[in-house]
Amino acid sequence: MTLVYSCSGNNQKESVQVNDDLSDLEADFQNNTLLKNDISAYKTVVNVIRETGLAQNFVILPGNVEQVTAFIKNNERILEYNPEFMQTLSGDTNWYGISVLARQIGHHLSNHELKNGEATFTEELEADKYAGFVLQKMGASLGEAISALENTDKENKDSLGISNKPPLNARLASLSAGWKNAELLAEESYPALEELDSKTAKVVQEDVSNENPEVGKPQEKPQYSYQIFLAVDTTFYFINDNDVVFYETNGKFINVGKKKDSNKPGFDWIFIKGDDSYGVDKKGRLWAFSLDGNFHVVGQAIKLN
Repeated sequence: MTLVYSCSGNNQKESVQVNDDLSDLEADFQNNTLLKNDISAYKTVVNVIRETGLAQNFVILPGNVEQVTAFIKNNERILEYNPEFMQTLSGDTNWYGISVLARQIGHHLSNHELKNGEATFTEELEADKYAGFVLQKMGASLGEAISALENTDKENKDSLGISNKPPLNARLASLSAGWKNAELLAEESYPALEELDSKTAKVVQEDVSNENPEVGKPQEKPQYSYQIFLAVDTTFYFINDNDVVFYETNGKFINVGKKKDSNKPGFDWIFIKGDDSYGVDKKGRLWAFSLDGNFHVVGQAIKLN
């Protein structure tokens, strides 16, 4: 802005240019606003970190990124964030945003290498597990945590045409494992399901029945009571009120198994799919033998109603 001052002395006029596009007061206000944004972002990050009790091993910087990203530069771990995105996390129920932030923080706290700025499949799954842990500690239900991850996975596919992340079911299993770990820590007591002996596990794995004559036949859309996902399977399975297991393909609902009551110690019920069966504990975790001969959690059952 140019101000013109007239001076009558010596019959001369003098023009004086004053640049007041940004006054000192406005500059101070802008700097204070940026400082407040930085402080708010830092507090949000600290709130996520403190849920795990781990020490911060990275610096936090605002930057020209869409949301938030973790990377390593000159051997220094950096968490770069979009200030506008961080402002959306001021509420306690933006589970989608918190899960995005927690996942990136998880990369650093898990000491991931992040080669060329990209996480490996294993690193992504570990970050999902960390996010699940944090979300449970901050009050998200398992369903809310799963919904947040599903939205993230969909965005990855929409922006890239194809996701560069691990399969969604594997990510959901990892997220659920982290959520469950946090839940177990919060409980005063819980049955030691990990102590199930190999004989019990073997019986569960062999407990397959062919009593359902409708297996493999298309059905009308059923009302579901459970949703099931397995870490090693890309298909979602559903259980209706009659304990029948379905999956959907091309708009058709195929009967592939059933839910069966369990008489095995440590399990509430048995999930049967084809020739495979899995013990399901009271927390909805699916257990089975893996190739290493050990008994592991391999999936999750989510109660829908």
